[in-house]
Amino acid sequence: MKPNHAAAPLVPTGPLPTVNLDEAEALQAAHLLPHRTPLHVDCAHLTCQRTLGVGYVVSQLLLLRRAGASIWLRNVNAPLRRCLHLLGLSPLFHFGELG
Repeated sequence: MKPNHAAAPLVPTGPLPTVNLDEAEALQAAHLLPHRTPLHVDCAHLTCQRTLGVGYVVSQLLLLRRAGASIWLRNVNAPLRRCLHLLGLSPLFHFGELG
């Protein structure tokens, strides 16, 4: 029997740095972090999604990812989750609650 060499996603232990997409400085702060730093984005109360749309949130998430962050999304609402799925972007992000 061959061993399974599939890489499991790295599950961070302890609190993650949190990024608030409603703050203009969020992207600048992410660029200062080491590459592949796990970042937590709580999508429960994003004002920018209500005012600027789901496309804006997706673009900000992609910019964070391009900056080298590993994105953990929590409290993702149905429109954002569906948009990420339809665009084929779901595999780029981690979803759910963290212990």
